[in-house]
Amino acid sequence: MDKHYQNLVFTTHALDRLKLRTISQDQVQQVLSHPEKTFPSDKPDQIKFIRTLNQRTIHVVAKHLNDQNKWLIVSVWVRGEDDPIPLTWKIITFPFKIIAKIANIILSYIKKYWLEKKIL
Repeated sequence: MDKHYQNLVFTTHALDRLKLRTISQDQVQQVLSHPEKTFPSDKPDQIKFIRTLNQRTIHVVAKHLNDQNKWLIVSVWVRGEDDPIPLTWKIITFPFKIIAKIANIILSYIKKYWLEKKIL
């Protein structure tokens, strides 16, 4: 993906989000050209554009560059969709998940044994 697309200029962050969330630059252009809703963003001079395309509600935060008559795309996401978990995070957390499962099994046996001793 290019940093420049039609009248749009993408930040590195925005390009990373497009790849991560499988959103095309053309979809971003469609959201900006024909938004269903617009809101002021939390940051000055930025606007949030929202439009549903292919049953995905796409949010785009952009800032108009008056001197270039272009839009700087700051961030892009899809409402209601979680970002995929990176493989490195899955690998790092895997041993802890296994340990937690083993601990739950051991605790269930301890609890069962303790309840049996109390009843007898």
